[in-house]
Amino acid sequence: MNEIVTERSNLFEPNVYITMCVEITGKVCPQKLSAAVKQAFEANEATMSKIVLKNGLAYYKKMPVSCCKTEICNENTNWIDLVNQNEKITFAIDKGELVRVFVIPSANQTQILIMAHHLVGDGKSIIYFVKDIMNALSDIPLTYKPLTLLERNLPQKGLSVAANLYARYCNYKWNNRYFVWQDYYDLHNKYWETISSDIQYKTLSVEETQKIIEDAKRIGCSVNSYIVTMFLQKYQSLCKAGIPVSIRQEKNEAMSNLTSGIYIKYKYDTQKTFAQNAMQVHKKITRELKRNRVFVLQFLARMPVTLLDAVLLNTYNSCSEHLAKKTAKVMGYSGKYKKDLGISNLTVIDIPVSYGNYKIKNIVFVPPAVSYSHNIIGVSTINGRMTISYHDISTGKSI
Repeated sequence: MNEIVTERSNLFEPNVYITMCVEITGKVCPQKLSAAVKQAFEANEATMSKIVLKNGLAYYKKMPVSCCKTEICNENTNWIDLVNQNEKITFAIDKGELVRVFVIPSANQTQILIMAHHLVGDGKSIIYFVKDIMNALSDIPLTYKPLTLLERNLPQKGLSVAANLYARYCNYKWNNRYFVWQDYYDLHNKYWETISSDIQYKTLSVEETQKIIEDAKRIGCSVNSYIVTMFLQKYQSLCKAGIPVSIRQEKNEAMSNLTSGIYIKYKYDTQKTFAQNAMQVHKKITRELKRNRVFVLQFLARMPVTLLDAVLLNTYNSCSEHLAKKTAKVMGYSGKYKKDLGISNLTVIDIPVSYGNYKIKNIVFVPPAVSYSHNIIGVSTINGRMTISYHDISTGKSI
């Protein structure tokens, strides 16, 4: 049984949709592209599965037919408007609706909009799903990829004493209350009653992108540390920045959640140069990667799984359990405990750009506006150009 453990915090999260808009050039038949998407669904166990919730356990169950959806839209459809419409319609993950794909044709290019529930995989997964679509579109046979669950390969040691003690405390105190699909649907509907996503993005030129790469190299920090510093510069006080970390093994292109996360606290020092700040940020990130690369996953694996559901329900006033309220603070889901900033960088997209008569022109990656972070930034680089997105659910701030 493919039980959901380390991914459990995604189960009741109401805004956990990974969005990717892929622009492709070449004369594309919408119906052929739709058929290619269907082949990509069939080539991945994750998109052939539904989520089962029974007596507190949640797990993936493979189905004979995928219930993920594909739709061909009108030429004048705006993909951000499409996201705003669809995020309010609850993904029927209990029926197997884990991905929605929209084909938006036009005279000069075709857009493929992918909205994927995080339980189907991480950002890298969606990139490899795009590769499957493009290969199928080009009549290249696809290889079936089974689901990979992370908790089976986590190191047993390394979790701090404090985290171990809190997990033990929760297992002792938690009343094992469990929730049902009606709780999932009620929470989602309540959450989206009055809000919509605010998505903004900017694609840098090749020259602008190259300048960032060269500046980072000159400073002696990674491009990711440079980008994190760029956003920390906008904060006047101490900032908590969360950074997803891929722990995917090389050549693993399965649609799976193979991501951990770290966070740093940093106050940008205006008395120092940008380069000096960037080096300090780089040192902090490097140290956290060395010490706590899989900390969050180890911690989640030791917690009562239904308590993780209760944390999300508590966050949106759908559960009044005292331990859930306390744990929401520990996990950063409420008030001052939330991260100020979350930056998810897919780095240089590691799939081919050209597929026969078709070419990927650009990919806009929009991470989910998850409940434990205020401001969400997505970064992707393809064809020598970097695209930076901003995802918020309450304000209209600019990048």
